[in-house]
Amino acid sequence: MISNNFSSSDELSLVNKTKYSNEEYLVRVKLAATYRMIAHLGWDELIYNHLTARVPGTDYILLNAFGMRFDEVTATSLVSIDMNGKIIDAGSTDLGINKTGYVIHGAIHHARPDIFSTMHVHQEDAVAVACYKEGLLPISQNSFILGDISYHNYEGISINAQEQERIVKSLGPVNKNLILRNHGIVSCGNCIEEAFFYLYQFIKACEVQVKMLSMVGGDTSKLDIPEKHIRDFSTRTAASFTSQGNGKKEWKCYYRIVEKLDDSFKN
Repeated sequence: MISNNFSSSDELSLVNKTKYSNEEYLVRVKLAATYRMIAHLGWDELIYNHLTARVPGTDYILLNAFGMRFDEVTATSLVSIDMNGKIIDAGSTDLGINKTGYVIHGAIHHARPDIFSTMHVHQEDAVAVACYKEGLLPISQNSFILGDISYHNYEGISINAQEQERIVKSLGPVNKNLILRNHGIVSCGNCIEEAFFYLYQFIKACEVQVKMLSMVGGDTSKLDIPEKHIRDFSTRTAASFTSQGNGKKEWKCYYRIVEKLDDSFKN
């Protein structure tokens, strides 16, 4: 066990009393806090869905134990697995993992070393858009921020490891946001903060679209869609909006909310 004070470059002041290195503990705290954020926003679904992050200096990833609500997740309850889905560290529970977490998230982490964190949810408006043939329409600033969206056709509940190759192909080598048709959405990032920022914008874009389609009775000819060069300008501008990096300030503002409500995620 180690116990010492440290401050990260992201200005989180933590006391590490766990068996994990400071670097891993920081990632665990950030990921656990993000689970709490998703719960606070009402985007969780009982014990399902996953947020993941890489364990620094390894080929392992962290995800939630299968059976915990998002508002129960803590830094030490997170499970680390290798790229083959084998549990490396079970965390503070014996609950194991949901295989779908490995099939979807493990595939992305394995194929895309540029991606540090992935987040998958079944928020209602996001699922509605995932069921819509036209997918996400470029009608709101939130949707422009996301840039190009990838799509993956529904193949049933994701328990088949053979689907991994197709998920990776659907996402592609560059995109960071994926619609799983008839299922939900996935947002990825080069850090936890960026993945959360994209997920937030993704869901907001879906919420706006559902409301707009309701307003126009489904008649897309009534929607005002800006020209592509304007949409692309918004994508580029958002990606470099702050010097700290994409999503850093936005994630930190919500971190302060969940920390004030209940900081047991640090345990």
